[in-house]
Amino acid sequence: MTLPAFDDFFAALHGTAPFPWQRRAAERLARRETFVVTVPTGLGKSALVDAAVWAAAHGSWRRIAFVVDRRIVVDAVHQRALHIRDRLADDPRLTPLAAALGEMQVVRLRGGVFGDDDWVLYPERLTVALTTVDQLGSRLMFRGYGVAPRRWPMHAGFFAHDTLVVVDEAHLSQPWLQTLSALQEHGARVAVVPMTATPGALQGERIALEADDTALPAVQRRLGTTKPAELIDAPANEGEFAAVVADQVERLLAQPQARRLALVLNRVATARRCFTLLQRRGIRCELLTGRVRPAERDARLEELLPLVRAGRTRTPDAEALVIVATQTIEVGADFDFDGLVTEAAPLSALRQRFGRVDRLGELGRAAGVVLLRQVSNDRADAVYGNALADALSWLRDQAGQTGGVVDFGLAAMNERLARSPAPAEARVHAASLLPAHLQMLAQTGPFAPQIDLGAWLHGPSPRAPDVTLVWRDDLDAGQPAGWAAAVQLLPPMLREGLPMPAAAVRRWLTGARVGDEWSDAGSAADDARPDESPEGRAVLRWRGPDDCEVIAARDIRPGDTLVLPSSYGGCDAWGWAPEAAEAVSDLADACAAERIEAGASRRAVLRLCDGHWPALGAAADRLRGLVARLLELQQLSTEGDEDLGDEIEATAAALRESVFRSGHPLAPLLRDAAIEPHPAGLVLRGAGVEELEGVVETGRAVPLDVHHADVARWAERLTPGDARQAAIVEAARVHDAGKAEPRMQALLHGSALRAAAGPVLAKSALRRRVEQTAAWRASGMPRGFRHEFASLERVAVTDPLVRHLVATHHGLGRPWLPPCADPAAEGAGHAALGSGWQAHWHAACAAYGPYELARMEWLLRAADARASMEEASDGDA
Repeated sequence: MTLPAFDDFFAALHGTAPFPWQRRAAERLARRETFVVTVPTGLGKSALVDAAVWAAAHGSWRRIAFVVDRRIVVDAVHQRALHIRDRLADDPRLTPLAAALGEMQVVRLRGGVFGDDDWVLYPERLTVALTTVDQLGSRLMFRGYGVAPRRWPMHAGFFAHDTLVVVDEAHLSQPWLQTLSALQEHGARVAVVPMTATPGALQGERIALEADDTALPAVQRRLGTTKPAELIDAPANEGEFAAVVADQVERLLAQPQARRLALVLNRVATARRCFTLLQRRGIRCELLTGRVRPAERDARLEELLPLVRAGRTRTPDAEALVIVATQTIEVGADFDFDGLVTEAAPLSALRQRFGRVDRLGELGRAAGVVLLRQVSNDRADAVYGNALADALSWLRDQAGQTGGVVDFGLAAMNERLARSPAPAEARVHAASLLPAHLQMLAQTGPFAPQIDLGAWLHGPSPRAPDVTLVWRDDLDAGQPAGWAAAVQLLPPMLREGLPMPAAAVRRWLTGARVGDEWSDAGSAADDARPDESPEGRAVLRWRGPDDCEVIAARDIRPGDTLVLPSSYGGCDAWGWAPEAAEAVSDLADACAAERIEAGASRRAVLRLCDGHWPALGAAADRLRGLVARLLELQQLSTEGDEDLGDEIEATAAALRESVFRSGHPLAPLLRDAAIEPHPAGLVLRGAGVEELEGVVETGRAVPLDVHHADVARWAERLTPGDARQAAIVEAARVHDAGKAEPRMQALLHGSALRAAAGPVLAKSALRRRVEQTAAWRASGMPRGFRHEFASLERVAVTDPLVRHLVATHHGLGRPWLPPCADPAAEGAGHAALGSGWQAHWHAACAAYGPYELARMEWLLRAADARASMEEASDGDA
């Protein structure tokens, strides 16, 4: 079947022809060639996603990672990738291409949340991942931010195999490019395409505008539009600066065609202050920063994008609107403003900001203002270092030559720079990545050494690594002992998490002044040494259901996922707001419903407890009464001799029915749900897959021989043509043999008596967490027992690779694993330092390399999970 040409593919997606340079890029990607894209801002660099997807149908890379260090841009390109996926499914013109590509999944990695990563289980799918340097870099380096330590090697194996990494605005990410090159030398099978309008020292063949591009009227309009910007001195004082900003915004809005303005500031705190002042002056404005929860941001962007998107119909009578933003809109996002007021920044950043103005050249002229804010001569800027002072000096020189106006249009600025070159911006170098470093990074799991990746991802810089904040209204700030149990019932999800610099969060929780010295890029300025900080308010650090604990604020570390009581405040509808004391809205129910609708396999959970009643709307009072009655009956049944079983069951049935009729988005999934205790009430938990103590459970009994056959079948299905297929499938056939251990069977059956009478199980039928916990206690299973290592003693496995895959199929043994409380238990001896397992680990890494080893582990673990999902649903996984 003939595949459509790239021009036809592009036209089917967007209704227009691609630029010639985009076609050249797609054809080279189809040949698995890499290059540097040096096309100016506003000429379609995001179309590299289209090009890479089209190339994949011609045998190119099956994993495409689009990397840019602006969170809102990640989201904008995510929407583009979703559009491609949907058009492939719906447009008959693209049917041959869709058939060649197979199923496509679109993944957004912005900030980590443990366990929100089902996509890693689908190696056969074409994957488009939209991400940041921190998120992809940490995964490739075996320390995935927001990834449970047991799953670090899965993510490394996923992204280090047959992956194209497209790095947007690559001049901002040179240390990351250097580290990527080192990872390639150490066995990571990734290809890299940098994109930037300011290539500088980037090496490699280039794709740039050529004569066939510049001959197009659309390109000529974009290159030729003028963007005269007045250069105006502004005070350093925050309050005075905000007043000047507001005056300039009002002046620009007085121009007839300036209906949609951008106001871009360097720090989130400054943006907040100016946003508030503009609101007080009666100007309609919106605030966009990278410090906002994805679910809330997407709802706001859905409303805003039609008003500011490139290609919209401009009307002179449109209501004035100002988008107040930070660096988050500098690149990638398809905004198109009529004018711009911006705080001064290095010239590369200013050019990006003006690239959001009259992007298509429809106005021909769009005015702007650059505020030259006074800076201290003896202190580097916390966001831009010395580059800001250099830029201010260059801008003032230009102002003296031009009467205070500089044209930031593409062609005009190129001419100016040819006459007056801009000051060189310091090139940052990554720390050297030595073989010894990678050997240590490849050691993963709960006991792996703590390693700061910052110098490899960003070079030496004041950048503050992120943590992810999640607010929950069912956490009582005065009862932290119950937090872990509450969150285990409904684990955090990606779209309810707000990424913030660890330093700023630590300062906020310890009562120190958060200050203004941080931007969307983050800065560690003014941060006290963590070990010298006050203890601060407690938070729950979440690393999965079997690895969560309440910690003091001073113990926060980069990459942590932190769950807080909503009563702490610190966030409002616009995002991070450290002064806000109002309770933060709990987004978990909406995010859970969204995930399940998208096909996630996790269980639906609805909290019926104190703090969360407002989420139940009009049904709350009745549900609260039924919960109180059910808890009362359960208590009476444990204290007395009266048989209350019928009344308990009737009350439980009434509770389920009331939930079903409540109109809550999760209600349709919970009619037959299990009812379980919550520290502040009850929860309803539906069917699905979950991970408990590193073991995937489904709530359905599955015999061991059936599960082994299922996993082996999936292993074959996921590894067609793989040189290591035989070893992976052999490991799949025996991986859970250790579950035949008698105490493990008592746990899976729920009692030793049932275990003696029933088949040998791989999966338990126990659905309620309270039942699972009781079974663990009653079985006598020793703490630290690992069935995967018991498997090595239950079956005769001689191939070292197969032994390795069996032992590591839950993410332990790389090389560390917990000591077993019963040293005589099967497999317990492998935890000892002198057991020989560490020598095995060293030999395996030497034989296959850390990335090939991680790839094989990932494929076996994906087969295990897919079989479990199939067993849970009695259908295809």
